[in-house]
Amino acid sequence: MYKLLQDSFYDCARKYPHNAAIVDEHGCVTSYQQLSDASVRLMELLLRISCDTPSGRTFIGILSHVNAPAVAAVLGILESRKTYVPLDTLYSDSQLAKVIKTTGLEIVVVDRSLLKKFHKPLLECGLQAIITFDTDLIFEVQDAKHQSSTPCRTIKHQVANATKSSRFPSDDLAYILHTSGSTGEPKGIMLSHRNATTFVDWMSAEFQITESDRVMSRAPLKFDLSVFDIFNTLSVGATLICYDWNSEREGDVKHTEYVRLLEREHATILYTTPSTLITLREKGNLFSSSNHLRTIMYAGEPFPVAKLAEIMLAAPNTKVANIYGPTETNIVTYHWVTHDDLKNNVIPLGRTVDDTEIIVVSEDGKRECEPNEIGELWCRGGTVTPGYLNRPDLTSSCQADSPFHPYPAKYWKTGDYGYRDEHGLLYYRGRKDHMYKVNGYRVETGEIEEALAKVPSFYESCITIEDRGGKKQIVCHYSLKTNMAFDIRAATNILRSELQSFKIPSAFIEYDELPKTSSGKIDRMRLQE
Repeated sequence: MYKLLQDSFYDCARKYPHNAAIVDEHGCVTSYQQLSDASVRLMELLLRISCDTPSGRTFIGILSHVNAPAVAAVLGILESRKTYVPLDTLYSDSQLAKVIKTTGLEIVVVDRSLLKKFHKPLLECGLQAIITFDTDLIFEVQDAKHQSSTPCRTIKHQVANATKSSRFPSDDLAYILHTSGSTGEPKGIMLSHRNATTFVDWMSAEFQITESDRVMSRAPLKFDLSVFDIFNTLSVGATLICYDWNSEREGDVKHTEYVRLLEREHATILYTTPSTLITLREKGNLFSSSNHLRTIMYAGEPFPVAKLAEIMLAAPNTKVANIYGPTETNIVTYHWVTHDDLKNNVIPLGRTVDDTEIIVVSEDGKRECEPNEIGELWCRGGTVTPGYLNRPDLTSSCQADSPFHPYPAKYWKTGDYGYRDEHGLLYYRGRKDHMYKVNGYRVETGEIEEALAKVPSFYESCITIEDRGGKKQIVCHYSLKTNMAFDIRAATNILRSELQSFKIPSAFIEYDELPKTSSGKIDRMRLQE
């Protein structure tokens, strides 16, 4: 018997059928029983209309914001013994078409509210079927030309039989997440049931998540933080609070509404990116009023210490954890942030999670680094991806057989640099693709961004290295706090006190708000367009 990612949810649906599984911004509640019923309806529909590919793997796309029907779709896809593939709701038509084709999707489950926006690429991709849903938790299957539709409202619900269906190895794929990294070219990261359950089980134990918790959703389905939001919540009988974070709302309005929902629904846990937390604090007035948050976890990008200190000062009763791990590795380290960390002006990555090993490797890849020596972080363990979909070349370039062990040990090369101190704590020093040579000097953008966070008028800031007139220049992109003005002389003086002169930006560009990816991180590629 193997444990699969969705199994704990169905256990909870039997144990807590009337518990609130999902609450949305309108106060609409979906119980565990209702969510289970909907997921099984989709499961039986998928088993009826789809066939496994010659490889034995079937990938089902899902195009939706996070809401009750979308979560039911994720669960139904998994329980039908297939792999779910989230599609970014911010994709252009060409990006969506490319991901559908390169992934080999034949069926896409789509929120009806997005059907008009993506009608053209969905029609032109040669899909076997499009399955639509609305807020009523009813799934309808249509042929790819939208000429007919069949509601699966009447499909018999047999949750007991469905959840006792034949098991399959936990190393089969649960989901594929597409990330572009620094290249802008989507690559499909394969994550197995074992990868996901190792992560979910550890998170639930370490952060003591129980059925009384109320988890605030922020991550879109295509972002790995959504796996925590959905499965760590629903595997223990807790409640997921969803907000429709669509692009049509005004920026400050959605931040304020999100914080009000967090307060109204007594959210106890929030897991998101530093950029999102900074925005919620500045634009949404997070912690200006009382709330019930007991734990905040952040991941996805470094958190400028000065900005983190502001949030921890405003929320003295909320514990904060730094979570680290590229999408390819899931979570591999964690650290509970202390006031001593803030005083030392550096936040550790911390210690490794269960069933995971991290080593710090020298530039030539031939030895492990000494304490306080910077090297690349290599990971292995139960959370690490088997590789990139249909990209054996790229997978091979990111994997390495350990030269340090007397037994076979394969590691994933993260492209992140860091070091261990004499006590064994890991620290982050930046990404390989965020390190540059500028006019003969080595420049790390993260170091400059840490200094920029100390400029009092800056709400957010980011560094890019750009070719201007045949010469590389350090460019600062920034937005200002409300009712603040930019004084370039004062800002430059602060930077000179923190940085060597060759690291001072030569250009400053102001924005109302820095562009973000759908994951809530600063979009560096758009800054350089």
